[in-house]
Order: sequence, then structure tokens, then C-alpha cells
Amino acid sequence: MNRKGITLIELMVALVIVSILIAGIYRTFASQQHTYTVQEQVSDMQQNVRLAINRMTRELRMAGYGRMDATFFGADGVHGIYKHVVNPGGSGTVTVVGGYRLAATLSANALTGTKTIQVNMASGMDLAKRQYVSLNGLESHRIKKITGNQIEFYGSLTNDHTAGEPIFLIMAITYSLGNVDGKPVLLRDENLGEGPQAVAENIESLRFRYVMNTGETLEVVPNARLDDIRMIEVTLVARTDQTDPELAKVGDGFRRRTLVSNIQLRNLAM
Repeated sequence: MNRKGITLIELMVALVIVSILIAGIYRTFASQQHTYTVQEQVSDMQQNVRLAINRMTRELRMAGYGRMDATFFGADGVHGIYKHVVNPGGSGTVTVVGGYRLAATLSANALTGTKTIQVNMASGMDLAKRQYVSLNGLESHRIKKITGNQIEFYGSLTNDHTAGEPIFLIMAITYSLGNVDGKPVLLRDENLGEGPQAVAENIESLRFRYVMNTGETLEVVPNARLDDIRMIEVTLVARTDQTDPELAKVGDGFRRRTLVSNIQLRNLAM
């Protein structure tokens, strides 16, 4: 009987062809997996940097809300430290002051020349930490005494106010860089004793430049000109959370994005 089958050579050739096909499929899969991982890392990085710049933009833009002039802060300043609306703190740090948090509403009319107001709730106004409030963004005052829901100021009201108007806490908010769990992060501190909180991870560089009322841009602003700041240029550099092995061959392996934003301090331009 004449039986036909596969010779050893034919079997070896088939195995070689199958091995080549499997290797090609694996390389394609590995390449696609690498591309997906890189895209995911880049997407997370871009989301982080957008989150960071959006948060900063909202709060820096509101700096000075409450009509605070150069004489508002007095000799000690907010928390005994901050004596201006914009307070550069060296490389990569800035503190801005403004009416950022809704604390209460007026429960009765308050007339020009008076030093006391009645609010619906004064429990959130701690004299040790929250010494200043803004009435509807029209004027701001330092609190002298709190009795129940009645607040007494050091100065007199310069405008008439009606019941229902909002009362905002004047806060000093600091942005800086830090390190949490071995990662560079953007930090935000309300300077109320809780300490700085992480806003966005993998922000490895933060730089501020200041545009003055004369149009010039300064990295270091003299103390005598701090009240002349009208715009803040913010530069953020974000990186991916993990390294890319391909990039690690010629560098540290991190992909990076740089974002620059010019933030107009609209309350200081008035």
C-alpha cells in the first residue's frame, strides 16, 4: 500500500513559517500595546496640566476681589504676612489675596458709616484665621469683634448694603511645587492651618512672571511695585507618570508638555 504523509523537512519548514507568523503577530501586538500605553500616559498628563492651569486661572484672576487698595492690609497684613494682593514668594511660588469663599449673607440692612453688620451665620469667621471679609465684593473690612451673628469692623462702611447680600471671606491662597509620594505635584494652600493640598500630580516645573501697569514683564518684582502688577504669566511643565522605554534610550524616558497662560488680574485693572 502506498501511504502519503509529511516528511520531516516539510514539518520543519511549516514550523519555521508558523514561528515567523507568531513573531510578527507578537511584534504587532507589542507595538500596539506600547502605543496605547503612551497615548494613555500622554492623555493623563494633558488632563493633569489642564486641571492645574484651570484651577490657577480661576483663582489668580479673582485676586483682589473685594476692592482692596494699598492701605487695606495695614502694617501686619493677612495672617500677619501678606500685605499685597499679589505676593511673589520666590521661584515657583505666589500668594494671592481675595474674597474667595462665600461665608454668609446679610440678615439686615447695613448703612454707610456704621461699623457693625448682622449676618445669618458667623460661625465660619474665626478671628484667629479669617480676619477680613468682603461685602458683596464692593468693600472689605477687618473684623474687630464677633458677638453671636453680629460682626463689628475696625472701619466704617462706605456703601449701603441690603439684607441678602453675600459676605465673602478674604483668603490668601498660595500656589507652589512640592513632592508627594515621590512625585512632583502642584500644591495649593489656603493658609488656614490645614497645610498645602495637592492639586495635580507630575507637575515638575512652575514659573511666574509678572506684567506691570507699565507693560513691562518682570520675574522679580521690587516690593515698592507689588501693587502695580496687572497680569501673571504662568508656565507649567508636566510629565508622564511613567517612563517610555524607547525615550529612555536617549533621555530620562519621560514625555513632557509645557503650557503657558497669561492671566489678567481683572480686579486690579479697575
